Amino acid sequence: MKLQVNPSRGSFECATRSAILLGLSLYLSACAIPIATFLDGSDGGRDLASGESATVHFFTNEPNLDTGVRLNAGSRYALDVVILSNWIDSDIEENETGEALDETGFANSVMPFEWLGITRRSRQNRWFELMLYQPDCGRESLRGVTELDVDETNGSYQFIASCDGKLSMFVNDSPGFYGNNAGYANIHLSRVN
Repeated sequence: MKLQVNPSRGSFECATRSAILLGLSLYLSACAIPIATFLDGSDGGRDLASGESATVHFFTNEPNLDTGVRLNAGSRYALDVVILSNWIDSDIEENETGEALDETGFANSVMPFEWLGITRRSRQNRWFELMLYQPDCGRESLRGVTELDVDETNGSYQFIASCDGKLSMFVNDSPGFYGNNAGYANIHLSRVN
């Protein structure tokens, strides 16, 4: 018995799988906003007094990390990121300039297919960029670290809280694809005023 192989069938199956994944990603990211924790029964987090700080253990495979910290509207906060293990998105380990991934992420051009850029949670921000979000404030609180001020003396990121409410963090990735991320960091958050 002779076995015949249809070479176009493998390409068709691969294209079909890619189309299904794209459709699912578009469906999940239709609004391009973070997945909220609607059933969160926590107390809303702990307020930081002026000069007080907290350390957050951040893993890049966490789609919505509740930091346990509650921000106060109008208060200024500082954020320091200490990467303790390499950040990797699937098999992407370097940004567009060949440097190891960090909290600033990478350009869409690094992706194998640039059209995948429409599937990331915030289309205005870089892939794998560290994102800050206050679920109690809504969309206006969403910001990436590249949008924050940088303190020239110590290199920390600084921002003013949008409203009263807890702080969540995640890397900017496609919903449903956090399982292929690797990396860990300690994030030191402190209230400046």
